[in-house]
Amino acid sequence: MGYVKAASKASLIAGSITGGLLLLSAFLIARGITAGAILGIVVSLLLIGQFGPSLLKKFKIMPNLLVVVLGFITVGTLLFSFFK
Repeated sequence: MGYVKAASKASLIAGSITGGLLLLSAFLIARGITAGAILGIVVSLLLIGQFGPSLLKKFKIMPNLLVVVLGFITVGTLLFSFFK
């Protein structure tokens, strides 16, 4: 969205990197490798840390609220499965 709205190449690169890391996380989790859950938790927490303060400043549904809510769901689910 940042690239579409503001032609921000940094946003495109950051989104590609985090998306790739989350896909790698899903691949590792599917293979039963614990590092996948840890990677997913770390990336999700970083995204929450990036978009959370922006959400508190100006309440925008896209992308701030969406990323924060999905990040918390992801962290909760991965923590639950990690300690199960």
